[in-house]
Amino acid sequence: MWYFLYNLILTVVFACVLPLTPFIALLGSRYRDGFIQRLGFYPAAVLASLASARPVWIHAASVGEVRSAEPLVRELKARAPQRKILISTFTSTGHRIAQRIGDVDGVIFLPLDLLWIVRRALISFRPSALLIIETEIWPNLLREAFRQGVPTLLLSGRLSAKAFSRYSFFRLFFRVVVNHFTVFGMQSAADAMRMRGLGASEKNISVVGSLKFAFAKTQVRRECPALAGCPDKPLLVVGSSHRGEEEILLQAFAAARSRFPKLSMVLAPRHPERFAEVEKLLISSPFGFQRRSQVKNGQPFEKDILLLDTLGELADFFAVADIAFVGGSLIDAGGHNILEPARYHKPVLFGPNMSNFQSVAEQMKQNGAAIEVGNANDLAQALVSLLADTNRRRRMGEMASQVVEANNQALTQNLALAERYL
Repeated sequence: MWYFLYNLILTVVFACVLPLTPFIALLGSRYRDGFIQRLGFYPAAVLASLASARPVWIHAASVGEVRSAEPLVRELKARAPQRKILISTFTSTGHRIAQRIGDVDGVIFLPLDLLWIVRRALISFRPSALLIIETEIWPNLLREAFRQGVPTLLLSGRLSAKAFSRYSFFRLFFRVVVNHFTVFGMQSAADAMRMRGLGASEKNISVVGSLKFAFAKTQVRRECPALAGCPDKPLLVVGSSHRGEEEILLQAFAAARSRFPKLSMVLAPRHPERFAEVEKLLISSPFGFQRRSQVKNGQPFEKDILLLDTLGELADFFAVADIAFVGGSLIDAGGHNILEPARYHKPVLFGPNMSNFQSVAEQMKQNGAAIEVGNANDLAQALVSLLADTNRRRRMGEMASQVVEANNQALTQNLALAERYL
């Protein structure tokens, strides 16, 4: 009954929206990219490359999940080079990042969770297994994979208290849905407990850690990425900022520069469609800025602020930062990956809204690797304090790196779980 109601509602909504699809092109690339693929129609080249291959299908919704999946892809290929790997993403940004992973044999957009579309996708690719990174619960995809005998694994699974509360409104339905998973590999005991509360069978749940810890060994660098001749001045790198945060960051930046006038900032908005919006904000600010896309490689970064409007370079700038700030945390967006700057031995700052990485954020704070700030004034004070104390920055960076190292068994544990079903 539950699935009947779910599919009835989806079908009605789809029928109502279908006449409006010509206008999707006007909404920007975020909605337009991959639209045909979301309906279950895929490029001939992708279908040909995976024909009769029974690929491992890995779903990684957005940029963070794609980066988490990358070391898993690498290890799966290393252990079985003949194995074909297909990655699906939900966002266009994640899709572009996934296309850069050398060991992937095909990249597609996730099909809409309509029964006939999901069924078409599964028949087209005939995957040997479906690996879902973090928490993506698509009822029809899960049930159709189950019906076709495709093992479906949740790896590096995360179920925040907020998400659990949302799913719990429909607990009777999701109790049925989640038990179409073959097995659950959860990030933490708290995630495992919430998944049990949602109705998953305890015997199918294990704690395997977060793939976001699964970084390759990284040599700490001080060369400036892509831009030659980085000025010898302190650098704040802001990753994944959201609407409503840039204004707070600029206030804190201005206050910190009153004490450290050479302080510069790399500002990387989370969503590419916001680059123009953030540029307008910077134009109205008192600071000089450059767009990364307009600076030729080999030229120095000379302005107060560099707007990072390219993809795939944020980690390189984290590597040369003096202090890192992780966005999505000063507003209610749940925060983003604080481990990326941590692996480069950087002191990390973030806001109070870190529900997506709550256990890791607490671990970082308890180990003296990170500082939580609540507003522009807190952030400015933290920046001034850290910029005035080189030794403290170094100690915090070392502790941050140790947190990453202490949790670096996640790849082995997730991989071992996956290989039981491959």
